[in-house]
Amino acid sequence: MVLLGPCPSSPGRWDAQIPPRRCVSRQTGGMHGVLLDVGGVFLVPSQDRLIEALGELIGGVSDAQCDRAHFEGIHALDVVNVPGNEDRRIYLSAYLSSMEIPEDQLEGAIDTLIPVWRGPSLDLWRRVLSGSIAGLWTLHRANLRLGIVSNSDGHVEEEMVRNEICQVGPGPGVPVQAIIDSGVVGVAKPDPSIFDFALPSLELDPSEVIYVGDSVKYDIRSAEAAGMTPVHIDPFGLCEDTDHGHVAHLGEVLNNV
Repeated sequence: MVLLGPCPSSPGRWDAQIPPRRCVSRQTGGMHGVLLDVGGVFLVPSQDRLIEALGELIGGVSDAQCDRAHFEGIHALDVVNVPGNEDRRIYLSAYLSSMEIPEDQLEGAIDTLIPVWRGPSLDLWRRVLSGSIAGLWTLHRANLRLGIVSNSDGHVEEEMVRNEICQVGPGPGVPVQAIIDSGVVGVAKPDPSIFDFALPSLELDPSEVIYVGDSVKYDIRSAEAAGMTPVHIDPFGLCEDTDHGHVAHLGEVLNNV
């Protein structure tokens, strides 16, 4: 998750209109562990929170539109090279533009949402992406060592447990070896040293580990720098880069391990 401020999965499938995806382009045989981001992999901003802030301006926006809006926002961050303190505004501009907010109201809507994105992640990042929990269980049943590494505000572990996605050790969600939150450890992606807090718990060399995330800028490049194989969650085929692998959803990762 790229937390642009302080970020469900019922089994399902992505919208049938999504174009066919290219498989992971890099050889991933021999992988024994998977580390995963949270935002864009498991959670996206809640439609309810968006409507609460913008009201009739977004009218009858659907969950599916909100899901796509997140990926449009992340893609904008990946293709626009700007200082980190501009990230939130670039993300929100693309996020709202994907919902066809009138251009003359766009800046005002961004100003309204910035405090929402700065607020606690527990209040905003509440929608679980369809199929993501099922996909994580599939990875677990394949006897892969699993862990979470996310940029957040100290609440990632609580979010994962609350949504019964995963927890360290036994519980209602998938058991994982570690849940690393940048707000807790004090290091954030794209600094690859954040993975130093997770890799020892997997007891694997980085070359044996896949990292799954939704951002080239924050996830793909930092995973490469750490010596892992990155896999880009890109359900709408927005990324045109060919130097890393892509999947439409978490359930496809196992096919490339």
